[in-house]
Amino acid sequence: METAYDKDGRYLGKLADVFGDPTRRSIYRHLRGAAEPLTASEVAGVFGVHRTVARAHLEKLSELSLVESGTRRRAGGGRPAKTYVLSTERLEVMLPPRRYERLSRFLLMLIDRTVESGVAADAAFEVGRAFGAETATEIAGDAVQPPVKLAPRAVVAWMDEAGYSVSLEDGAKGVMAVEVHNCVYGELAQEFPDIVCPFDRGTVCGMLGVEPSAHTQTHSMSAGDDFCRHEFRL
Repeated sequence: METAYDKDGRYLGKLADVFGDPTRRSIYRHLRGAAEPLTASEVAGVFGVHRTVARAHLEKLSELSLVESGTRRRAGGGRPAKTYVLSTERLEVMLPPRRYERLSRFLLMLIDRTVESGVAADAAFEVGRAFGAETATEIAGDAVQPPVKLAPRAVVAWMDEAGYSVSLEDGAKGVMAVEVHNCVYGELAQEFPDIVCPFDRGTVCGMLGVEPSAHTQTHSMSAGDDFCRHEFRL
């Protein structure tokens, strides 16, 4: 999927209008964490508003293609209920416009064509791990001397803030298990999984301060799963 860019900034004003309403922002965040498409009535029940108000917010989000609509059959029959789910389209708002994703794709293509796959994967992991360690140091602040090992919840909080849509799951004792439902490198990971995915895994290992052998991945979106699941032995 190609990223759409706001070339002249006109979309930015509409985006500001849509997210200027706190209830609408909360509804958007709620849809991010929903396991399935929701109806206006279901959203209304969560936020304590009338379903027509919830529908108006959802339609406003739909106007900018931030959410997509569908239908769901009712248990008792009758007209199908209209549902809403987050759109898979991604918009980059940059003024003036930048083409970082395109450059990233070209560079990954260059690596893929010139470097042996195993060597590229190992190097990508180490680069990601260095980035993760650097990020952990920035989060911990000057009071903590490196190497820094962040707590699992601090790592999950950073990932969620970065847009991963991640949750901390139950795992065995001494194991941090996370599920990622939105990969921030999604499109590139689909094209170059042997480079992008090791970098991503390395980032989390670097933040946690663990060795590569401490990581196990059981599900992967780049391999066709609905989410990525990572387990880290701490």
